[in-house]
Amino acid sequence: MTLPALRRPTLARDTTIRLLLALFVALVLELGVFNLAHWQSLAASATPAATNATHGATTRPDLLGPGLSTIASGRLKITDPAGAWMDVPVADGSASFVQAHLAEGIEGSSLSQIHVRLDLRLAGDKGWTQGTRGVICPGQTRSHYLRIRGNSKGDRIQAMRLWIQEPIGSQLELIGMTPAEVVPLDLNPARILTLVCLAALILSYLPGSVLWRTRLDTGSASQRLALALILAPLVTWSCWNIQHDLSVFTPMAYHQPQAYVYDFNQYDHVAQALLHGRPWLDLGQAPGLAKAANPFDIATRNALLAQDQQPIYWDYVYRDGHWYSYFGVLPVLLLFLPYRAATSLVHPGGYALPTSSAAALLVAAATIMTALATIRLLARWFPRVSLAVVGMALMIMLGGSGMVYLWCRRNFYTIPFDASLLAVMTGLWLWMGARRVHRQTADADVHQNRQSTRMWIIEDGDKPWHLSRPRLFWGSLSVAATLGCRPTFLTAGLLALPLFAKEIKAVFSALFTSGIHPGSLSRRSALSLLVCGLLPVLLVAAPLLWYNRWRFGSLLDFGNRYQMTVLDLTNYHPGTQGLFQIFGYYLLQPLTTMPIFPYLQFSPAPMRVWHFTEPGLGGLLITTPALLLALALVALPQVRRNLQRRGWMPALILALALAALVMAADSYLGGFSVRYAIDFAWMICLSAVVVMAAASSAYENGRSRAGTAVMSLLSLACLAGLVLTLINAMVLLEHFDSSQAMNVAVWFLGP
Repeated sequence: MTLPALRRPTLARDTTIRLLLALFVALVLELGVFNLAHWQSLAASATPAATNATHGATTRPDLLGPGLSTIASGRLKITDPAGAWMDVPVADGSASFVQAHLAEGIEGSSLSQIHVRLDLRLAGDKGWTQGTRGVICPGQTRSHYLRIRGNSKGDRIQAMRLWIQEPIGSQLELIGMTPAEVVPLDLNPARILTLVCLAALILSYLPGSVLWRTRLDTGSASQRLALALILAPLVTWSCWNIQHDLSVFTPMAYHQPQAYVYDFNQYDHVAQALLHGRPWLDLGQAPGLAKAANPFDIATRNALLAQDQQPIYWDYVYRDGHWYSYFGVLPVLLLFLPYRAATSLVHPGGYALPTSSAAALLVAAATIMTALATIRLLARWFPRVSLAVVGMALMIMLGGSGMVYLWCRRNFYTIPFDASLLAVMTGLWLWMGARRVHRQTADADVHQNRQSTRMWIIEDGDKPWHLSRPRLFWGSLSVAATLGCRPTFLTAGLLALPLFAKEIKAVFSALFTSGIHPGSLSRRSALSLLVCGLLPVLLVAAPLLWYNRWRFGSLLDFGNRYQMTVLDLTNYHPGTQGLFQIFGYYLLQPLTTMPIFPYLQFSPAPMRVWHFTEPGLGGLLITTPALLLALALVALPQVRRNLQRRGWMPALILALALAALVMAADSYLGGFSVRYAIDFAWMICLSAVVVMAAASSAYENGRSRAGTAVMSLLSLACLAGLVLTLINAMVLLEHFDSSQAMNVAVWFLGP
């Protein structure tokens, strides 16, 4: 296998053949794999025994267990999960599939997912054999059929019993189950399209494809259109979620007796407080909370809860008799407060902006800017890179940076990460386009001006350049904005040092030395550049720090010490004994598999010494295998020389050092959480993208076996990471948005 040299793209016949092959593979999988049960049941239904079995079956169960009762609407209700079973009719005992029957034309709420287990009693056995576990979704016809498992010897089935594995009080549309004659053919257009896209993507990374032959050209209309088409489904999904949430939104607050109050509208509460000119939230408090000597003490809070003193808000800040939010205020100022103010024109007091709608908007914008920043990075320092490498870079950045988690969990916990990623990527995109060179014009008499400039790229070398002040200003403002979202992202500002190394040297040379300066930079120009770079930091920091003083009396007090959470943070001093174990979870936590879709699940994170941890989805280097492989390529002298020639070694070292520093801070102060990994994962991904592009550039003109092996391994690692990302997305949706997860999960729940 040989990696082809880059050349002008052609509409080769093999491209058409590969697309047709992708369609053929998708159809084979759709008809042969996903509809295997149909063909098996069709063959079995032709036998006389199967025909007799069908005639002997009834449409209602013979007997309900003592834990099930029939209610007026015709549905079933679980009164005791220990006895929630129903007998399933058996004809000749040779059936291979059973079919669920649902009540029709009913009103009222019922379970959208019914977890069941079909047990068997075989000929000669006195006990029951556990068989099929499945999920029946009333709205998904495909899930109404279950394959009968647990009879590996082919013995005659004497009896079948279906257990309903749902909590007490659940109401079910399921009213019975009978042997099925034929499982219907299920041709799913969405599944076929997904299979075609995956097959085409895999085939497009084979040697000789258009992706390997086509160079990145940011000015190409066709390449811009391709990027828009790739991002369009995500933007469409985001828009649908925004309008859906706006139409059905009700404020979310949960309370059980003798328990905390869980109110997920923190951002809107802050918006209302600011509109009324106060820093504290207009929320009630338990009578004993203000009188307590230490309201943060766990024993004190538990005693108040035992007395059912309400409300005590979970994960809110409590200070001097008032409730506050410790989350950054910038999303409030940009989204929640304007929405509340605008809607007050049509409704007294205005409406609350759903947090999920704000999260959907921010994560869509963050995804777009991450893609644009990644492409600009490649276009500036690796302008001869192929589209195949661009695709791998996007897989790494979007898959490894935690973007999937943000897409699947849209609540107030993710807003700071959404906003910070958007701010950082926008800032980097502006910064990377700030160094400008004059465009070459065909007419030599045309005077070049600053309007006829383009972004400087590595191939421009020492060509005269100037720094765009607007791009520098807005880029600095955007990065500084992370202080008002999630301050851990402020470390991105230090990347300006290697990115603007030449510019910083030129500015200080102009300010503190005399004579001719690089780019004819005068002291006045140098001073204006310095102001454009630093003034935005002051413009953002000054009001945010004043906001801290307004609330807590100190410029640097962000309020996170006063959270009502699992610990008394005012007296908590985290230890360092378990830090390396937490580092291991962040980077190398193994995957936990299960035998049914989505085949992976949350992995536990036990600690030898107590520290706050949550179940994880697998370590960063495990779920994004291309990261480890790409970073390992720095050991190759040819790759290292390429990085040094492009001036990226200092930035690479700094980015990895900052990622390690942020990971250590998160581990020490916060413990282990999937969302905390977003703080530093994007910097590791950025570093891996640069190394991968350097490796591609180092081998682009050759047909060496080493270059072929390197790029082939990177391609496989990126594709494997994409598959893991999609699976983890389903795991997340099952936990946080099960209704949307079932639309895909049902593809794999067929018998």
